[in-house]
Amino acid sequence: MSKISPKKTKSSDDAEETIQVPTPNQAENFFQAVIDRRISDAEKELDSIRASIPASDAATGYLKALEGLLLTAKSNDDKYLYLSKIEKTPKKLKAIRKEFTNHSTNVLHAAYDKGYFQALESFMRKLERSEIPAGPAKEDTEKKS
Repeated sequence: MSKISPKKTKSSDDAEETIQVPTPNQAENFFQAVIDRRISDAEKELDSIRASIPASDAATGYLKALEGLLLTAKSNDDKYLYLSKIEKTPKKLKAIRKEFTNHSTNVLHAAYDKGYFQALESFMRKLERSEIPAGPAKEDTEKKS
């Protein structure tokens, strides 16, 4: 006989643990402030988001991802930051967003992880839509040669 509690084996628990995301306006404002490195505005939006999301594991993961994005924006040393190292081309951003989407919908991930990856997916979607300079792309360096 299995010693795993029936509660942990129910698939209905996942349905109950839906990810309560902030209003689109709150998320958009937060992401734009992070992109622009307007730290105080991002902190205000994060506080507003914290107040509006009901407590759950998924919400905790979502908020931790937002806090990580804010810390990344605050950092002056981009040496070890993942998002600063990637080439911000539409193709690369879309590939990364799809990877985050796969993680956020993976049934093997816990609710916390799904919330975490959903926040990163939303941020990547915002990056795709924003007009960020791509940095030195291979095509640009080939044209200059």
